[in-house]
Amino acid sequence: IINNYKSSGINAEYGGLGAVSAAVMSSTDSSILGVSTMFTRNVFNKVFYPGASDKVMVWFLRLVVVVNTVIAMLIAIFVKTVYGLYLICSDLVFILLFPHLVMVVHFPKRTNKYGMIAAFLLAFFLRVLSGEPVLKYSAILKFPAYVEPGEDNEYGKQRFPFRNLIMLINFVVTILVTALTNYLLKKYPALQKYDFLDVLSEPQDFCGENCVQKIPDTRSPSKETEQSL
Repeated sequence: IINNYKSSGINAEYGGLGAVSAAVMSSTDSSILGVSTMFTRNVFNKVFYPGASDKVMVWFLRLVVVVNTVIAMLIAIFVKTVYGLYLICSDLVFILLFPHLVMVVHFPKRTNKYGMIAAFLLAFFLRVLSGEPVLKYSAILKFPAYVEPGEDNEYGKQRFPFRNLIMLINFVVTILVTALTNYLLKKYPALQKYDFLDVLSEPQDFCGENCVQKIPDTRSPSKETEQSL
């Protein structure tokens, strides 16, 4: 594009390259910063270090930005097709995240953490076994009408709409595991102590008389405490 439409002269050539580079970097640095921020907030702060100060968060964010930049640089050097990466990202979003987004937005009372985690792991496992020519490995799980590797097809090809099937399996497993865990927690209150994901603390409609909600203790001080005050 630059060779066809650039103005003549060295300054115009470098100016055009600089403009294209600035346009690309404006999107690249925003993506790296966004991913680093989400990882710092949702993983580092929420899971591993809830009491982290702002100073610690900033320094960890800077470290994650450097790591993500190095990873992006390696991908740019060694991966030969950007279109293939785009297909893989779209594939994973459709198979793994789309069912959960629909359930959380439209059916929040029909899903919980156990169902979403179980369905996510199962769908990811099935997708990995289905093979990916962009990543240069053949399928282990071969669906009907699978084309074996050959001269024209080095890593094989899935003709069956396996992505749609795995996406539907994600939906079904989410609903079934959610219903099963909700039923067990309602039917057997003794199992509530094993609720390590704290789904009982979330607003649910399955809790009956035998379901003990995990509500913070807001009782008034005892008489001895009041007298001491």
